[in-house]
Amino acid sequence: MTFAKRTDWNTAPNALTQALERIKPSPDFIDLTVSNPTLCGFRYLEPSLLQEFKNPQNLLYQPDAHGLLEARLSICAYYARRGAAISPDQIFITANTSEAYTFVFKLLADAGDQVLAPAPGYPLIEYLAGLNDLKLERYPLCDNGGWSTDLNALAGLMTAETKALMLVHPANPTGNYVAAEERAALVDLCARFSAPLISDEVFFDYAWNPQVRPDSFASNNRTLTFTLSGISKILGLPQMKLSWIIVTGPETLRREACRRLEIISDTYLSAGTPNQNALPFWFSREETICGEIRSRVRENRTMLEKSLGTHTRVNLSKGAGGWTSVLELPEDKQDEAWALHFLEEFHTALHPGYLFDLPAEKSYLVVSLLVPPDRMHKGLGRLKLGLG
Repeated sequence: MTFAKRTDWNTAPNALTQALERIKPSPDFIDLTVSNPTLCGFRYLEPSLLQEFKNPQNLLYQPDAHGLLEARLSICAYYARRGAAISPDQIFITANTSEAYTFVFKLLADAGDQVLAPAPGYPLIEYLAGLNDLKLERYPLCDNGGWSTDLNALAGLMTAETKALMLVHPANPTGNYVAAEERAALVDLCARFSAPLISDEVFFDYAWNPQVRPDSFASNNRTLTFTLSGISKILGLPQMKLSWIIVTGPETLRREACRRLEIISDTYLSAGTPNQNALPFWFSREETICGEIRSRVRENRTMLEKSLGTHTRVNLSKGAGGWTSVLELPEDKQDEAWALHFLEEFHTALHPGYLFDLPAEKSYLVVSLLVPPDRMHKGLGRLKLGLG
């Protein structure tokens, strides 16, 4: 028999994977790539988060293509606190953000159609596009003292056949929010080419500077827009599997998009009842949960700036939010060689930049800001030793 070409991935372990498997059991191993908040020693992870699972309503099955109303109302309140007025009928609850992407891809594009996504960016997007038989093209983010969209390059890639423009706000791993002028230009491009916009805002609440107040694309009504988020990041609960799609835009387009999404969502109905019933309670803990994670992220970013900000052999990329930071290292080694160097010689794991499509002509490493601060401090000490 034969398998689908879309699953013909190269799964052979590379040198970095093999080295990690060998070194990870070492007692002095430090992982500066950890992205799972449930493994980072946060205090908010306590049994009281599970109390709503005892709700007798969890024994009822009352499916709704949009998701349970009380859960959607709590999502509306979340956006209201961020200045975006959303009604429950604009929301579709999904089991995770990958499923949210899949629903939107199914809605907008047929096999072989073009969608655009930023580079650097999520490695996951390439798999999601491939599994939906779409042609993914990358538009560049440029580092000009801070990462932002290369609008001229993007305009050159967009055509009347472009089915969607994707962005991540703030970007992962570069940490740039879409600035006001950049946002206006992106919306203009989408309007000119009649291309829907997909905004992934899972890291939206993690600005490094308390004075930064970004605007969600959930408030954009000029063009058809799909804003994706979920509790994996904003509430640090990836194990609870709950995300959503917000549909905004001109009324006629929005209504038609929602009509079709209702059928797509009703075909799957994958979001569990207990998680949806628990969502209002989890949101009541938002300040505690998000506040603790945000404090950790800001502390580690400050530590990076103090430790490496003036180092002559590393450039700490500017950013504004998210759970990662980008380091530019000397070009006498490629990024995988640098990652292997720190892993093999110093038992410290960092992501090589190519995993995120960072520019190949330079050497980049990516570090997580979720790492417990004592581990981050030790890891940065090893990093400076390894840089010489």
